[in-house]
Amino acid sequence: MSKRLIRIFPMELSNRTSELISREINVVLKSNQTFFGRCWKIKNHLLYLKDQRKHDHSFAFTQVESVIYDQLAHF
Repeated sequence: MSKRLIRIFPMELSNRTSELISREINVVLKSNQTFFGRCWKIKNHLLYLKDQRKHDHSFAFTQVESVIYDQLAHF
């Protein structure tokens, strides 16, 4: 089963909220830190993430370099 990496930049986050909610994502910050977890809310230019240890994180869109997630390829 093939996968494709989908990269979303901060200026697109508001428009693509529905495809990110409840999805496992990687958030890459401008400081080069990377966080992995499930996106549970995007509101007021903040992205909310719950990691695998059940810790909540929130990131302002201005902190985010990109959001990356896997999508199954259909071929």
